[in-house]
Amino acid sequence: MSVEHRRHTRYTVEIAAEVTVGHETVAASTQNVSEGGAALTLDVRLDEGATFGVTLLLTQDGIEDPDHEPFESRATVAWVRPAGAQFLAGIAFVDPSPAQKARLRAFLAAAG
Repeated sequence: MSVEHRRHTRYTVEIAAEVTVGHETVAASTQNVSEGGAALTLDVRLDEGATFGVTLLLTQDGIEDPDHEPFESRATVAWVRPAGAQFLAGIAFVDPSPAQKARLRAFLAAAG
């Protein structure tokens, strides 16, 4: 039996996200989110190890809150697997700014 050790607690929360690879932006949604990364469902396959921009549209009760800016960071694909007609990708955030970390931490505290 394997034991999974994580640096950050994962929160099961589904929110809209956007992935920007080059000049193309693709819609996605989260399966779960932590301070260190997320699992995304999307229509395109991302390459493991690829780095891209990600935006999480933080919501309040499922509605985008215009008073709160989205979380934005660079991210790297840790793993990818098929999920029906879509793909599930595990991503790790790459050096988000202190302000972005605080924004995500506050959102997760409210979601948890």
